[in-house]
Amino acid sequence: MLGISYGELFVLLGATAALIGPKDLPIIARTAGRFAGRSIGYVQLARGQFESVMQQSQARQVHKELQDTIAQLEAIRHEIRTISFMNPGPMTLRLVDSTNTAAANNAVKWMI
Repeated sequence: MLGISYGELFVLLGATAALIGPKDLPIIARTAGRFAGRSIGYVQLARGQFESVMQQSQARQVHKELQDTIAQLEAIRHEIRTISFMNPGPMTLRLVDSTNTAAANNAVKWMI
């Protein structure tokens, strides 16, 4: 603890108590306790803000990775559709027909 042993700390506290006197010691101890409490509060506040910033940074990074993954999946989907349209099979035809039907139904709903 800052290079001070417990024995040296007790000697310092005893010398301070002897110099200040028993009359002013409770007032000084109360003031020192308030300052210590405030400093601990400030440290905890700073730590909480730091953790919040780190979580936001991690959330941004995860969001970016998800966007990149979605873009890659969209590219793969586009490639599969272009291949399927060049050589359509029975499953592809059903998928395309259901997609076109759903798109037409949605367009009709928006017109109404």
